[in-house]
Amino acid sequence: MSGDFATRVRARQPVYGTFIKTPQAHHAEIAGLAGLDFVVFDTEHAPFSAAQLDHCVLGAKAAGVASVVRLSDSRAHTVLQTLDLGASGVLVPHVTSAAQAREVVASARYRNGTRGFSNSPRAGAYGGSTMLEHMDRSDREAAVLCQIEDREAVDAIDEIARVEGVDCLFIGRADLAVSYRVFDLEHREVELAVERIASAGRAAGVPVGMFVGDENAVARFAALGITLFVIGSDQAILRAGFTRLTRSFAALRSNTN
Repeated sequence: MSGDFATRVRARQPVYGTFIKTPQAHHAEIAGLAGLDFVVFDTEHAPFSAAQLDHCVLGAKAAGVASVVRLSDSRAHTVLQTLDLGASGVLVPHVTSAAQAREVVASARYRNGTRGFSNSPRAGAYGGSTMLEHMDRSDREAAVLCQIEDREAVDAIDEIARVEGVDCLFIGRADLAVSYRVFDLEHREVELAVERIASAGRAAGVPVGMFVGDENAVARFAALGITLFVIGSDQAILRAGFTRLTRSFAALRSNTN
């Protein structure tokens, strides 16, 4: 499934994944074996080293699940290193202007871009791909997702959506709530921002994605035309499972007293 991830995203097919915040490969492998379409390694908010991210991308490949990396920043060097590892795409935080979006796209593309060439890393089959094979496959398969999570970005959303090469506008409601100073994901200003971003995506023919806490929220936002969902995280799933287990033990103790 990993090789056709960008194609599916661009075609606005529904795809579902989760954040991986634990810098080990096992959780991504389990997610892939369970049938998720993709995982997002969160290097913005979790302690991934370069070596740990390398292993995690390899683990995702072993399980046949697409690996998107939420970057710690939007620098060209960060994009380059991530895609050289063989990641299926980059999720770039805090994209606030069309100019920044163009820079991100350029750093992720060889043709009509500025990505530094090397076919020696995993992305180039360790030198097994020719220059043209590697360039064509990378430009075709590396997805660029721009995270829209600032009031400034919402104000410029029509221009950002029209940037050629942006594969998905990804909504971050929590940061939008902070940016609007309302501190509530369900606040009307946040809802209006989400609707505004979804509308801009539809008008420009650009897919829109977002994070939701659990699968119960998917239908609500799918009705706006959103097709890519990051649902919860490995940590949230573990916490929920351990909590259920603890409650079961508490009930057993009560029944035996």
